[in-house]
Amino acid sequence: MRGTIRLDGVRKVYRRLGTRGRLHTLKGALLHGALRGRRLVEGFVALDGVTFAVEPGEAVAIVGPNGAGKSTLLKLISGILQPTAGTVEVAGRVTALIELGAGFHPEITGRENALINGMLLGLTRREIEARMDEIAAFADIGEFFDLPVKTYSSGMYVRLGFAVAVLADPDILLVDEVLAVGDEAFTRRCLDRIARMRRDGVTMVLVSHDLDLAAQLADRALYLDGGRLRMAGPADAVVARYRSEAAGEGQVAAAREEPVRILEEGRRWGTGAVTIRSVTVSTGGRASGLVPWGADCTVTVRYTAHEPVEDFVFGVAWHREDGTHVAGHNTEIEGARPVRLEGEGEVRCRYGRLDLAPGRYTLDVAIHAADGLAYDYWCRAASVTVTAPVGWPGIWAPPHRWESDGPEWELPPPAEP
Repeated sequence: MRGTIRLDGVRKVYRRLGTRGRLHTLKGALLHGALRGRRLVEGFVALDGVTFAVEPGEAVAIVGPNGAGKSTLLKLISGILQPTAGTVEVAGRVTALIELGAGFHPEITGRENALINGMLLGLTRREIEARMDEIAAFADIGEFFDLPVKTYSSGMYVRLGFAVAVLADPDILLVDEVLAVGDEAFTRRCLDRIARMRRDGVTMVLVSHDLDLAAQLADRALYLDGGRLRMAGPADAVVARYRSEAAGEGQVAAAREEPVRILEEGRRWGTGAVTIRSVTVSTGGRASGLVPWGADCTVTVRYTAHEPVEDFVFGVAWHREDGTHVAGHNTEIEGARPVRLEGEGEVRCRYGRLDLAPGRYTLDVAIHAADGLAYDYWCRAASVTVTAPVGWPGIWAPPHRWESDGPEWELPPPAEP
């Protein structure tokens, strides 16, 4: 099936040649009359026995320290490298955002480079030419688009490389720290494009040292260390373990489902009669911490009632990253009358479109009695980054269009979510 990635027992060893003795080159041997010493073949094990699969439409983050094998793994999936042992199976068109612009020819124009690189990514000449205006608009390099690439700044290289890659309609997108470069406006456009690709079902594998972003972008995460797979699971749990071990705390419980009866770092409290098992944000039917402005959004709360409860309210509160309260709503306000809550289940709060300004938001989720007694109140239970090609001040960002009588200007077409 297109968009599928499967690795089975993958091992990658980088070979390097060495010698014992003084003469380790042919030139040395010729100058000194004999080749003394014995050649050694040494190897650095970058990956050792890595097995995992990524299903179509899934997003997986790879975390771990420098030298863990993260970039090597991406290059194996992209086909840049071949495994020393094991198998790598990839189905579908792959776009790798690993070294953007590395293949550009300096003597020809950005337009010509876009054409060549688009064809290398699997598009026909007609397809890439049909998208050339969109590539130029996304790269936003103005008249430089028709100038030789050797005149570009490093930022222009990156913008053009990203524009070509993401507009190639890949089935699989591989991202290696590409969002760590470029200015704020470029990063905003990148995040918005990636968010929309996620909604369209593009399979993604990404490497990022921005752990918050990795947890938001991904459904699952892989923790690599020393070329070995230390942990695979929900992105927030894997990121929590990596952070803990990186801080020297050793082992950490990846996820706890035990009743919350005591204050938990000021974030969570309650009687524990009902506990929240997980909080998931999704858009377009797919879990994602990135939601494009104007897109649909669903907050799913999975719970466990440890004893039958007849007095219960589910609530969600939205906050900006700086703590500004954005919105709050619950089932009691909406007129839902509680009857009985027992066992396991889930509650979904659906938003037809999320008209919030771009930025990061956190969600508080609670299950409580009508008088406010908390069974489980979880502050910052989830976070969401709302994306858009441009930024807006404030919080509310409804669709709108300027009209006038008098001024003469050319207005752009209405923005589309």
